[in-house]
Amino acid sequence: MNFKQLFILLLENRQKQPSPIQFNQVKSILLRPLGFAIGDAAVHTAHLKQLKALFPQAKLGVVVHGANKAIYQASGLVDEFVERNLFSYIKHSKKWDLLLDFENNFNSSSLFMDRILMPKWIVIFRKYNKKYYNFETIKSYDIHCPQKDNARLSHYLMQSVFAEHFVLPEPESVLNTTKENRQKVENFWQNNKFRLLLCPQGSKRQIPESELATLLNASLVGELNQKVECLVGYTPTAQNYCAQLIQLCPTLEIKCSPKTSLDEYLALVESADLVVAVDGGSLHLACAFQKPLLSFFANSQPNLGTWEPLIPSDIPHLKVISAHSENTTSGNTQNFPLEKAIPWLTQQITRAQH
Repeated sequence: MNFKQLFILLLENRQKQPSPIQFNQVKSILLRPLGFAIGDAAVHTAHLKQLKALFPQAKLGVVVHGANKAIYQASGLVDEFVERNLFSYIKHSKKWDLLLDFENNFNSSSLFMDRILMPKWIVIFRKYNKKYYNFETIKSYDIHCPQKDNARLSHYLMQSVFAEHFVLPEPESVLNTTKENRQKVENFWQNNKFRLLLCPQGSKRQIPESELATLLNASLVGELNQKVECLVGYTPTAQNYCAQLIQLCPTLEIKCSPKTSLDEYLALVESADLVVAVDGGSLHLACAFQKPLLSFFANSQPNLGTWEPLIPSDIPHLKVISAHSENTTSGNTQNFPLEKAIPWLTQQITRAQH
């Protein structure tokens, strides 16, 4: 018997005597996100907004690790943070009524966390079976709300036990910025030009420089190439990317954003007139700020469904999907067909000029 098999024996069996959630008794809700990336956090703010609408007096908490805490802070919806460490787990033991677990699989760290936190009720969503941790061996949850493989993460609550008891508002991400940061990023732009924020890198993905250059050179023609300023969002390798892009677009005004804090970067996204982004965190930040968006995804399921941009229907958005056969890897962000993207981008900028 190995460690995982022994560990399973120490877990609760909440399925033995199921305990329906008493929603009128829920005074505190803790959200464990799908992951700890910036994009995950931006999407989860939509869940927090829905929960705040359903339980306006309840304390809302989120399990955080690293940079994602700043995103949740910017939402203005979180009352308390649970750091992903033993001390924080012990501190929060038996202090939460309801735990919403959005992770894709059972894992030792989170199962251990649940054993210490001991919330009254645990709700899980999409879970993939693993060798030792699966639905045959793990019973330490109260309610399972299964989701289709390509279901949108932003809409999980709409297909859950909550939808059986409440009329949920449509999901909508929310982020806020400070006046200080808004003023700071104003210096990144010139006056009286259309602000095109380019986010071609993110989540270990990248739009090839040559493909982005083809898009820009064909879209920003005539007077537009003098009326548009392109700013490449900062990443550790953005300087090299930007230098190559400038070489490929000699008639366009392109520069690289200075390095920013995450809070400053939020303000930068908010300051843009339109965002061009690869599948990654910046894309979901643009959605939260309801920015016109040109998004680029690999032709990969369930990734395409899970991370469908959560953007209002009245905000212009065009999604470009790579020309690979379906179910390439989600990181294969290249070989994009641009015949629709080029006139779309030209049209959006032209409309904004009038």
